[in-house]
Amino acid sequence: MAARTTLGSLIGVDVGSTHIKAVLVAPGSGVVHVARRATVTHAVRGGGATHRSEELLGAVESAIAECVAAGAAQPGVGAVGPPRAIGIASMAEAGVPLDARGRPVGDILAWFDPRPAPEAEWLERRVGAPALFARTGLRPEAKYTLPKLLWLRAERPREFTRLRRWAGVAELIAYELTGDLGTNASLACRTAAFSVVDRRWDGELLSLAGLEVDQMPSVLPLGQPVGGLTGAAAARLGLPAGTPIAIAGHDHLAAALGAGVSRPGDALDSMGSAEATLLVTRVPALADELRRSGFSSGCHALEGAWYVGGGFQASGALVEWFLDRFVVAPAGADAAAPSSAPEPDRYAAFLALLDRAGPGAAQPLVRPYLRGRTAPHRDPSAALAVEGLLEAHGLPELAAALIDGAAFHVRWMIEELERVTATPLGRVRIVGGGARNPRWLTAKAALGPGRFEVARTDEAAALGAALVGGVAGGLYGTMVAALADAAPSDRVTVAPGVRARYDAAYRERWLPAVLATLR
Repeated sequence: MAARTTLGSLIGVDVGSTHIKAVLVAPGSGVVHVARRATVTHAVRGGGATHRSEELLGAVESAIAECVAAGAAQPGVGAVGPPRAIGIASMAEAGVPLDARGRPVGDILAWFDPRPAPEAEWLERRVGAPALFARTGLRPEAKYTLPKLLWLRAERPREFTRLRRWAGVAELIAYELTGDLGTNASLACRTAAFSVVDRRWDGELLSLAGLEVDQMPSVLPLGQPVGGLTGAAAARLGLPAGTPIAIAGHDHLAAALGAGVSRPGDALDSMGSAEATLLVTRVPALADELRRSGFSSGCHALEGAWYVGGGFQASGALVEWFLDRFVVAPAGADAAAPSSAPEPDRYAAFLALLDRAGPGAAQPLVRPYLRGRTAPHRDPSAALAVEGLLEAHGLPELAAALIDGAAFHVRWMIEELERVTATPLGRVRIVGGGARNPRWLTAKAALGPGRFEVARTDEAAALGAALVGGVAGGLYGTMVAALADAAPSDRVTVAPGVRARYDAAYRERWLPAVLATLR
């Protein structure tokens, strides 16, 4: 990272669907402390999923306070000064109504709550999927904010009538800390009520849910603070009142900032429980072929940049599924089995299985659709399938086949992104937990395209959020200057023979098998 002389440190917050992370960043030195908390999700009868505002806000403030305390306790950090600003990134689509006093009404609707599916279908009939995509870059799906608002009006009318403003997760946190409600275009564009071309709220779409533009958060330029810490919030966190708070945007786009993925033609592969592949573009990409292929288009957190993206809903979730069923023993099993092992030991056991499987693409063949397929060729009914499982195969081969199947799917997604945007991907930068899996990296690099690099941080989204906070707090004059402190990366190299085996397995076996199942 670039050396700097300006005194001060930064805090970046990344609120995901599994974990909440806050990082303390020393500009020029990178992340010096990480605080983690669980994101608690509550299942609702009928298939819904929610987060409780007080739990989420308490976890975020606890993580921030830990970073403040860690900075005060470390002489190396104290030498560059106390935190000067906080940047906040979060999962998109999840949100909650705020009442006239600014308090949440009910629980936060999780982004993956499926209950608004009928409202998404109504939206498709009313507006039309091609027309909605041309305006917002999105397809009518239950996860987006507009179907959630329609659902609330139909199914929770008492809560809906109390709605005065709407807040996503990052906006809710910033509001709790500052008393001001603002957002970033990369979050706003995931609502299905935002013009991706003009970067402004679409009043006509909002009116379908009975809302006005001024009931949505103000859309601020990247690096402009939402406001400063209130006295009460400052006392809770151990920071000065007035400390600037900035919205860094959608967690995937904040990760792009933290990994330095900012130029048109750059691509990000963000690996978590789900996986997202994003290609940065100079202009909004809204051709209907993108919609038909299952991709979405949106606003990069940076001004004047956009992206085309595809999602893979069961990336790291495949590993968790495998661990839960084959590595962790069921209740009542032998006490010597790994059922009581801590999470790191479970993952170490998984890596050991992969080592035993050997190099190169594995048999059997796995179609990795544990949670359906989003892109390419969206199919919510697509299922996890294993073909060619032989008596000689064991857990090592099955574990390796899952990883290879996931890598094959991302290669297919990248090929389709290249095709429909006519943009060759020369460099793909990888972030997230899956980047710590050597076999996964080998498979991705073997399948290409071009140059695959791994960012030297496990916390790219939180780092990106901190960099945005650094602009808001005056440690950087511009986002261009802030991006000089993005995480460096390392290229992943693969032996030619391994590359050839993966390429043959993908083109001759995996892709034909998947294409044969398309509807």
